[in-house]
Amino acid sequence: MKRFFLFIVGLWICGGVFAQEGKEIQLYRQAEEAYKIGRFEEAIALLSDNLDDFSVRTKETSLKLLALCYLEEDKTADAERYVSMLLKSNPYYTASFSDPLRFADMIERLKKGQVTITTASQQAEVLEEAPVPVTLITEEMIKISGAKNLADLLALYVPGLSLVEGSEMNMAMHGVYSSSQEKILIMLDGHRLNSRTTNSEAPDYRTSLAKIKQIEVLRGPASSLYGNVALTAVVNIITKRGRDIDGVKVSAGYGNNKTYTSDFLIGKSVLGVDVMAWMSVYSSQGEKRNVDISDPEFYGKVLRSGSMYINGYNRKPAYDLGATLQWNDFRLLFNKQHSKKTIPYVSVFYPSLYDYDRYRMINGSKPGHSREATHMELSYEKTWNRWSGKAVVFVDMESCSYYDIAGDTILPSDRFLPVNPGEVIEPGMKEDICDYGSYQVQSWNDYTYGGTLQANYNFQKNDWKGSLLLGMQVENYIMKDNTMVIGDHFDRIVVTYSDKNKSMYTGSETNFSTFAQLKLTFDERFIFNGGVRYDFKHRYNNRNLNEISPRLSLIYKVTPFSSLKLGYSHSFVDAPFFYRATTIATYAGGNKLDAEQMDAVQLNYNQNIKEWNLKYDCNLYYNALQNIIYFGPADESGDVMSNAGSLKVMGIENVFSYDRRKWYAQLNFSYQRILESTRYAVTNSHIHGVPDFMLNLLGRYKIWENRENQLDIRGNMSFQSRQYAPLVSDYIYKGDEQVLDADYQLDSRAIFNLGLDYRYKRAQISFDVYNLFNTQYYQGGSLYVPMPQQKLNFMFDLSYSF
Repeated sequence: MKRFFLFIVGLWICGGVFAQEGKEIQLYRQAEEAYKIGRFEEAIALLSDNLDDFSVRTKETSLKLLALCYLEEDKTADAERYVSMLLKSNPYYTASFSDPLRFADMIERLKKGQVTITTASQQAEVLEEAPVPVTLITEEMIKISGAKNLADLLALYVPGLSLVEGSEMNMAMHGVYSSSQEKILIMLDGHRLNSRTTNSEAPDYRTSLAKIKQIEVLRGPASSLYGNVALTAVVNIITKRGRDIDGVKVSAGYGNNKTYTSDFLIGKSVLGVDVMAWMSVYSSQGEKRNVDISDPEFYGKVLRSGSMYINGYNRKPAYDLGATLQWNDFRLLFNKQHSKKTIPYVSVFYPSLYDYDRYRMINGSKPGHSREATHMELSYEKTWNRWSGKAVVFVDMESCSYYDIAGDTILPSDRFLPVNPGEVIEPGMKEDICDYGSYQVQSWNDYTYGGTLQANYNFQKNDWKGSLLLGMQVENYIMKDNTMVIGDHFDRIVVTYSDKNKSMYTGSETNFSTFAQLKLTFDERFIFNGGVRYDFKHRYNNRNLNEISPRLSLIYKVTPFSSLKLGYSHSFVDAPFFYRATTIATYAGGNKLDAEQMDAVQLNYNQNIKEWNLKYDCNLYYNALQNIIYFGPADESGDVMSNAGSLKVMGIENVFSYDRRKWYAQLNFSYQRILESTRYAVTNSHIHGVPDFMLNLLGRYKIWENRENQLDIRGNMSFQSRQYAPLVSDYIYKGDEQVLDADYQLDSRAIFNLGLDYRYKRAQISFDVYNLFNTQYYQGGSLYVPMPQQKLNFMFDLSYSF
């Protein structure tokens, strides 16, 4: 009886939903028919009287139809009003080929003049009203850059962001970085991509650039809205919609160093349903560079020449596949990603060359840090007059394999028997020692599930208007299982960590967060934006984390085309589970680690000089970091890791951009200086592996353009000042001699890239040359020694739209 009652209730609810949807569609179709036969006033009356009651999807199409009606009546101001409402509802709206030219021009003009983002305040707002400095990277800017991956793209457009070396593709914001990219929160349509185990998300070929509509980068802390990991910046990747593609687009590329790439996009929007799917694959052997013992990049205790792979992604390739589906107020996101970077040098023990191809495949991959992640999210969003609400449920799963090499040849004095009490050793190998071809592989599987609820209320009283955002989030993280093996002879397994002696503890952690944000506009010129978030985490070992993250911002609109912003914010990133739950002695003390924290003050000025088609953005910042995780000699308690580091840094960022007809150009540059540091990778006032001064110049010129043909030439230049990269580790050798050079620096460099695009109807050919002048240069970071970078390389790409 109970089941029957629930069934009847379910039918009643579903019937109500479908009845409401049917009414909306019927009203819209009546208005559409009236528009087609020229009865514009009738269409306007039908839609405007019922607009507030429509679902998000029906409301968007209705706003478009209202704008079209007013355009037919030559009432441009009214048409612009509804187009503005449409762009506020959907900041990423793009006119289709079938839309009237006047409507398409109005969409593009209003988007350029009043660019809208959603990441900074979780609501649509123009750039001038965002509480923190923002870099917006559009689809057109992605094409102009010629970037091969997300890291290269961000390094070109985001001032203050630089690439650093590590076991994975890595980057630093304002000089702050770790062994992997775990200080910047990267999201896909607002969904977190960073691992819950390591906090990292490699900005490499695991993220397809072809699927991206635009990228919104918050240059500063954002824990007040997003909590953990949003320490120094937030990168939100906005995917295209089905209507943006309206068909199928395929592309394939080939480059030297056995590089292959392919992209597939399909999308359609019809009858209230918008669907888009993508698939991207990237594989590259990397540049195989022969290294002689006399070369400056040679390191190792064995004087033997060899080779290395630079920027290799193979065995298995990087890929990105996913789909989005929007049906009225519901939206579904699915994404699966994988990548693994080939490390040029041995990544543990002593830096040395190794034979990548000789090592066995484990978990389907050769040596390197491999991560495969699956993200699923279902959201429901609804607007009722002044109220709007959003509910989200999500599941994230990941499978990681850290495959590290100890060396092809281990000298007698360094050979070891990797057996501790409780470890399991393979039969017949008790007397074996790791003497050559040594490696270790640490693997795990974890998953996270949870949900978010938030509500936004818009209000207005006299000259005051504002919005209040309230929300909460709950998630549960589970380390399902992990294993570790140690082997030698390139393919033999010597030691297997058993269930009773894992490399990491298994268990779960629960996170609960609440957040609030108040945005007030008064006198049309002053804007206050303040928010606070409380994060509680119950850790696997019953230790709790409590963090409060406030943000205060005051914005003054100097003119309609310029603004001044002053803001303060506090952010944090919790110590990775990978450190806190490890059982390996090398990371002793990890279970006592607390969150790293940062306080930031920023003063930002931006100006839009319309008559010159010029935009300018200047940002002054001061960052103070505490509790930075420090790796050092064991203290009295035997701990190797502790929250002993601190850093105070200040800097300036400048961006000039010019966009007019055939020309696009951008110049951005930044300078930073260390004021104070403790137990951080710093020499005097210089951070290791990070230049003090960086400059990027990009440009594109349309040689010719008509309906069927278009030819563009584009290029960019990146300049970096000298970097400090001291060689002070006890593990760096060249033969019998230990390398010690506390003053070692990397020379300044300027890298040039050049590209051509030719479009004929639906086909496009692109050709890119990277490191045009074949400059030999190195990059420092979290590894023992600076790593050589790729020399001259090229990429050819062919795409076609159906």
